[in-house]
Amino acid sequence: MIIETPYKVGDTISMKTVAGEEIIARLEEEKGTKLKVSKPMALTASQQGLGMVPYTFTVNPNANIELNMNTLVFVAKTDDEMAKQYIQSTTGIAV
Repeated sequence: MIIETPYKVGDTISMKTVAGEEIIARLEEEKGTKLKVSKPMALTASQQGLGMVPYTFTVNPNANIELNMNTLVFVAKTDDEMAKQYIQSTTGIAV
C-alpha cells in the first residue's frame, strides 16, 4: 500500500468542485474552511489531450484566490508529471 503524504503550503494541489470543474493551483494558505491559492488553472479537454486555461479571466493572474472548501468535492496533492506541466505553464520554467 502506498501512503501518500498530505498536501502542504507551497504544494501544487488539485481540486474538484461540486460543479465538476477540476482546478490545479499552488496552495498559499489553509485556514478553517478556506483555501487560499495562487495561479488557479482549470483543466480542459482539447484535440491534443488535457490542457490548462486560467480558472478566471477577469482577475489579476497574480492575485490569490480564496476558495470555500464546502464547494469542493476533494483536495489532493497533484501528480508529479501534471505538477511539472502546471509549473511550466504558469512560470515558463521547465522542471
